[in-house]
Amino acid sequence: MRKYSAQVKQNILTLVIVFTIGFAPTMGSNSQKTLMLNAYLHIAQKNNVDIHTAFKRWKAAEERISVAKGLPNPTLSFGYFLENVETAIGPQEYKIGVLQKFPWFGKRKTQGEIQSARAEILFQQLQAKRLAIIHAVKSTWYDYYYLTRAIFITRQNYDLVLNWETVVRSKYMTARAGHPDLIKTQIERIQLKDKLESLEAKQLPILENFRSLLNDPELQNIVVPDSLDFIPNEYFSDDVFRLAEKDNPMVLSAEQGINMNSKTLKRTKLNWYPDIGIGMDYIGTGSKVGSAESGKDPLLFKVAIDLPIWFGKTKKSIQSAKLELDAATYHVESVKNQLAVDIETTIFELEDAERRVQLYKKSLIPKSLESLSVSEKAYIADKVDLLTLIDAQRRHLIFTLNYEQALVSYLKSMSKLNTLTGTIEKGK
Repeated sequence: MRKYSAQVKQNILTLVIVFTIGFAPTMGSNSQKTLMLNAYLHIAQKNNVDIHTAFKRWKAAEERISVAKGLPNPTLSFGYFLENVETAIGPQEYKIGVLQKFPWFGKRKTQGEIQSARAEILFQQLQAKRLAIIHAVKSTWYDYYYLTRAIFITRQNYDLVLNWETVVRSKYMTARAGHPDLIKTQIERIQLKDKLESLEAKQLPILENFRSLLNDPELQNIVVPDSLDFIPNEYFSDDVFRLAEKDNPMVLSAEQGINMNSKTLKRTKLNWYPDIGIGMDYIGTGSKVGSAESGKDPLLFKVAIDLPIWFGKTKKSIQSAKLELDAATYHVESVKNQLAVDIETTIFELEDAERRVQLYKKSLIPKSLESLSVSEKAYIADKVDLLTLIDAQRRHLIFTLNYEQALVSYLKSMSKLNTLTGTIEKGK
């Protein structure tokens, strides 16, 4: 067993203790942590271009509802007789007419219902986009939180190894430490340095992704807390499936697809019935010598009826509408099946992450702290060497980092579950 001076031992133990305290999660107000995330969620929902795009498409579809229910434009016609038609009151020179077409009863109403269903589909797509953006902001924020914790832990571990290398080098110079110990510390330092640089390099891509989600290219940094709280899972599978089928926007959008295609089929069947046009013609008549009513312009009332005689065309249109309705029905079933798969997968990931959180929080981290305490006492009593103490410290750090990773996985799974159930929640 190598003998180190009391001062060297004290320096090393001080660093270990300070490192352990500095790494311990910072206690803070849960509401303050929530406000950090909520502020970003508010900005994203206000500024995100994808949400703006979906919103404008929905509003445009709503504006077209009244258009779909409106009458077609009237037809104005003008005719000039190349050869005047001689009548008893004079020659007919030109004709001006106007005609307003009126669709068959129910056509306009059904067209409005079709457009309303189309607008509702776009609204549900807007909701889906909002949920997706909320989940993306949360996930990116959690990833950045984990990255900051990983950088902090790795940097502290790197500083610990630097101190360790200094001690071993001084002992090596006085021939009280072996060369293998020095090589091992140098290798450990190089590996930690590489890992630290790799972690720091990941900050910019995450920041760029966050800027895109918030549509804020001027954002300089993502504010995250020193710790996140673990809230046990309160979801039950039956509740999740019930909420999802009731509120998931993709399911609601697919169901509106059935409604829209059902109305389309109804509208197509109305093509068997003719549209009716009502109008008037004004005929300009020239003067005729010797006629008492010379130059009197006649006014003609007229009725026009479309003749739906292309029966094959109408039958094919109806058949096509029926097939579209069948496809929409199958699409609902497909969406629900995929939703069930996504929910089961997310619940598994949630429960697995929760298990790992509890494992590290209640078992491995306390055990690693106990091991570290025992190693400190053994080191002071010269029963173990410095490497044993440092290994105990590193093991505690690794377990703590694994806890943070499991916690982030848990929170991201909770966010994904909110997305699947259609719950627009600002975040925890």
